[in-house]
Amino acid sequence: MPRGIFLYTMRVDLFELLYRYVYPAIRKRLAEILYYDEKMKQEEIARILGVSQSAVSRYIEGQRGSAIDIASISYVNEKLRELAKRISRKSVNEYTVQVELVRLSLAILARKELCRFHASIDPSIDYTRCNICPIAFSHYIL
Repeated sequence: MPRGIFLYTMRVDLFELLYRYVYPAIRKRLAEILYYDEKMKQEEIARILGVSQSAVSRYIEGQRGSAIDIASISYVNEKLRELAKRISRKSVNEYTVQVELVRLSLAILARKELCRFHASIDPSIDYTRCNICPIAFSHYIL
């Protein structure tokens, strides 16, 4: 077993954390940037993100993807702004956008940005001892 990993039963595993909280929060922030800063229409944002126009509307209104404040993580916010510029110049397609969002999601975990949040939704986690994400996702650190 790699050093620093210990066995216990997570009630909210890493993949659930990603798909229920991290990925929606990243999509929300990107939708906000595309809508407010790049002046894109919700329909176009929906196509790029692979979601419905209704989902984009809920992201923008703060009804979806709001559990984590991605805008407060400066390097992620900067990367999302760069990605939004590339999207508005049409220099990336929807597949590249998905790759970039997954990379950002894993980088957030690798840098232990959400350990306290993870522990808040799963009290079985001792975030001061857990090193799963940095070990598993270290090659995604930006």
